[in-house]
Amino acid sequence: MPTKRSTWHLLKLVYVNPPYVSKAMAHFAGDMAVLEELGTLREKTVEVIKESLGTKRDEIDLSLSDLILIPMEKLPEDDREFLLKIVQELEGDAKLKIVRR
Repeated sequence: MPTKRSTWHLLKLVYVNPPYVSKAMAHFAGDMAVLEELGTLREKTVEVIKESLGTKRDEIDLSLSDLILIPMEKLPEDDREFLLKIVQELEGDAKLKIVRR
């Protein structure tokens, strides 16, 4: 029986506090956390990331300090350029997540 392959997605945790959305969702105090999809990653890239971080999970939390541990030279060219672009745009306390969907 064939199974559908899923794709790895890179997400960024973003905090928002728009008054209309908060009111519509009955969320009254503080910011809301939203996952913003940044793009997709190849299977090989995720394997290298998992190996460098020493994890086998299908959901990977990343911070800027984790990204330093990833050997960029082992990644496919497109994903390497994508990740380097993302790193340049991130703020110091940013949180990323890689999930399979």
